[in-house]
Amino acid sequence: MRPSNGGMSKPIDWASLLGQQVRENSRRFFRLACNIVRDPVEAEDICQTAFAKAWSAQSAIQDSAALKAWLLSTVANEALQCARRRKTEQRLLGNRAGHSEEDMAPSERAALKEAVRNALLTLPEQTRLVVVLRVMQGMSGNEVASSLSCSPSEVSRRLYEGLEKLRASLADWGVVVEDTSHGL
Repeated sequence: MRPSNGGMSKPIDWASLLGQQVRENSRRFFRLACNIVRDPVEAEDICQTAFAKAWSAQSAIQDSAALKAWLLSTVANEALQCARRRKTEQRLLGNRAGHSEEDMAPSERAALKEAVRNALLTLPEQTRLVVVLRVMQGMSGNEVASSLSCSPSEVSRRLYEGLEKLRASLADWGVVVEDTSHGL
């Protein structure tokens, strides 16, 4: 179903409508994202993601007046998700023997992130899925179990196994990998 035009029978040109929202409100969307993530580059990416989602969801947005509110909500949700993901990453992988990620040079930060990616890739697929979903995406153990069609005890076992392997792989970096398995 296409967005309505306030009761008028003339169909709305979705590309024009979305383009109008981008022209008129892109600064507002950007400021909202930037205020949440505190990073202009990430804020731009978040806005682009919201616009792409709006394009994909055009059949679900049935009122042209609702598009602006839908975009604001989507930008806010994307930004909050990005901020949570960054916070989790910093908490779990930025704990380096008393040093924060902000203390690191950009090249060292990039090298650490690459080391973490490589360490994750060494994990067996099911173990990697559990670690990524539970730790990086912040899902509960029960949510992970439901998503992967396994028992919560299996999630706990795989999480423990994965975190132990990550600790060993990242020991040279002085990374402290926290155990987040409490309270599935």
